[in-house]
Amino acid sequence: MIHRQRGYSWVRGLFLAGALLGLASCASSPAPAPVKTQQLAGTMQETPVPDGDFREHRLARCQDDVDVPRPVERYLALSSEYFRDGSGSDGMIELEMGLEKGHRHSLMLLTLGQLYLLAGQGNPDLLPVEGPAADLGSYEKNKPRLLARAKDLLTEALAKRPEDAAVDYLLADVARTHGDFEEADRLAARGQSKCTGGRSFGTLKMYQELYRHPPRYTGGPGPEFPQTAVNKGIGGDVLLDLLLSPAGEVQQYVVVESPAKSLTKAAWTSLRQGQFEAASIGKYAVWSWLRVTTAFNLGP
Repeated sequence: MIHRQRGYSWVRGLFLAGALLGLASCASSPAPAPVKTQQLAGTMQETPVPDGDFREHRLARCQDDVDVPRPVERYLALSSEYFRDGSGSDGMIELEMGLEKGHRHSLMLLTLGQLYLLAGQGNPDLLPVEGPAADLGSYEKNKPRLLARAKDLLTEALAKRPEDAAVDYLLADVARTHGDFEEADRLAARGQSKCTGGRSFGTLKMYQELYRHPPRYTGGPGPEFPQTAVNKGIGGDVLLDLLLSPAGEVQQYVVVESPAKSLTKAAWTSLRQGQFEAASIGKYAVWSWLRVTTAFNLGP
């Protein structure tokens, strides 16, 4: 019996009884429609997204930013344009001007807070010459002021976006840059129960030039072939979609295809004892689906 996983990304992992690991190319044909959903703790009622190159998931309870005011969109567009042209500090000034004019939208706070964080981490293109944390002439003097400004903006953003993991992840980065690793771990862990994806994570990806990484099964016991199925000559592939949290925990499974309920149970019993690595955008963990195929081969 074997498990095969699909994250969904560029490769598909293959392992035998949780011990033998190899690689196989992704299948390109469309997958069968899910036929059954099982909530593990009675709280998740998610639906898998269609097959694609990356199966990041936006929780149903999480709303993306809609109807963003036009002035806010203009400030955000100016900031990204300046950043792409290598003049990110000018974009920071534009955003600060927008805040002074009363446009304290959560996306502006998050974006500007991230830019101050990157400046505090030493990015020379993000050293503002004006504003509350203007350049004082040395990194030693600038760093605490830049990080303090980042923390203030992100804390204000958190009040407006309490369920957005991106804010917690950025606040964790601020703490880590300060050298407070215990607080950084606490904030990052807090964010793992919240919403990922959407505009905020798009902002992280753009400004930090992040790549997406698929989820992975990293080990666990192999499945046991039910003797009742063997006696009846029932075998084949069990396809399960697993919803993985940013903490790498399975929160839900969906039966995509299975020859028999006994094989489904055997596959799931094995997988629920396994270990998983969450999907991520850069270092930031996100919710995602992982398709795993458990093969029950009857043999010759």
